[in-house]
Amino acid sequence: MSSFKSASPILAKAYDTALLDLDGVVYIGEDAVPGVIGALNQAHDDYGMTLTCVTNNASRSPQRVAQHLRELGLQVTAEDVVTSAQAGAAELAKLIPQGSKVFVLGSKDLAREVELVGLNPSHDDSQTYDAMIQGYWPDMPFRILEFAASLLRTGVPWIATNMDMTIPTPTGVAPGNGAMITALGETVGRTPTLVAGKPQVPLMQQSIDRTNAKRPLVVGDRLDTDIHGANNVGIDSLLVLSGVTTIEEILTAPIELRPTYLAWDASAVLTEQNGTETTDHVTTCGGWKVANGDLLGQGDGLDAVAAIAVAHWNGDISLDLGLAALSGIGLEVR
Repeated sequence: MSSFKSASPILAKAYDTALLDLDGVVYIGEDAVPGVIGALNQAHDDYGMTLTCVTNNASRSPQRVAQHLRELGLQVTAEDVVTSAQAGAAELAKLIPQGSKVFVLGSKDLAREVELVGLNPSHDDSQTYDAMIQGYWPDMPFRILEFAASLLRTGVPWIATNMDMTIPTPTGVAPGNGAMITALGETVGRTPTLVAGKPQVPLMQQSIDRTNAKRPLVVGDRLDTDIHGANNVGIDSLLVLSGVTTIEEILTAPIELRPTYLAWDASAVLTEQNGTETTDHVTTCGGWKVANGDLLGQGDGLDAVAAIAVAHWNGDISLDLGLAALSGIGLEVR
């Protein structure tokens, strides 16, 4: 994909299911992203768009996630939540026999998902184990990491729920599960046997299968998980800038990380989307055009971002000139 998709009607009409990332899309920390909850409910009520919450965060059960979302006002149930903990446990059950002992380097909710697929989870560092599963756990004790390292050196299967290097918080970006997995892998000289979460296929495919979606749209804030995951299974995506991705990262994204649509936040499911067009090395989007290395026009700043991004991907404007042009219209690019 060398450009954003052509103009689209209202997204909630064009797609039957929104596969919603949560952190940075629906909420940040405990609080909702302003304007998003009402828009998503309206997309469901007015257009019949199914809202399916797909999260790489493995620290909470679907029930707890759904409760949090309902407290914020989103009209979902636990059945509408698919987590990387569920996907990881399901993949682990394919690798080892029923009843096998699994060391859970993660929350009690992750352990519960392991139990639900017929395996025997524990945090006890005095036992022997047939496999290990690791998920985001903000209160992880250092001594448990020491035991995990010794277990991994024995060669048991190691399932990672996800590889998010960062997670958005109310005070800024914090280390994610991927940061801890990378550190542990460097310590023991190996990588996980399997990663279940986005951008890998298991979580994405489980989400599509559960909803029986015919025209799903991934809505996410991360290029390396949400957008890459959508591209891995061949479906369209909406990148929102309410989370961790910067404009510079969009411009420098390789083809496998490029989204179909771009928006400030997930309320954009209720809007039509402008597309980009390139003719004779001139790229246009909305009221903007990029020609001869210059950005000209006016309108929504994200249309300018799309035009600059496509022009840069096509080799018609340098990164430095593109970033300078966007900064010149008042956008924060880094």
